[in-house]
Amino acid sequence: MRHPEPYRTLAAVSLATLMSACASTPWMASHPQSAPATADGDTREQRPQPPCAWSQVRGIAKLLSLGRHPDRSQASWQFFPGDDVLFHPAPPGSRVGDEYKALLRRPMNGPCRQLELYLVAPI
Repeated sequence: MRHPEPYRTLAAVSLATLMSACASTPWMASHPQSAPATADGDTREQRPQPPCAWSQVRGIAKLLSLGRHPDRSQASWQFFPGDDVLFHPAPPGSRVGDEYKALLRRPMNGPCRQLELYLVAPI
């Protein structure tokens, strides 16, 4: 009659060896190499930035003042709802007090610009 005890012991030892081998981390993963330094001495890893998530609000933008430059790159706008005041180029031929249908985008995460204003159409 054969005794199953040696086979059970061999099976238990083999199973324990396989499980411990799968649970351990590889040597390279547990001991990472140092990141190469850049010209300014920064050793952080360069990871891709996550895309921005935006919230959007439709409303009215009122032109508060025009820029003093000919390109009007510093016109100030007031956006309703919310009473946000921001800078955005004025369309050609616009005057102080003009109102436009607009879309205001606010960043929710990531390295994004502060606010983005899109003028849709004059009212």
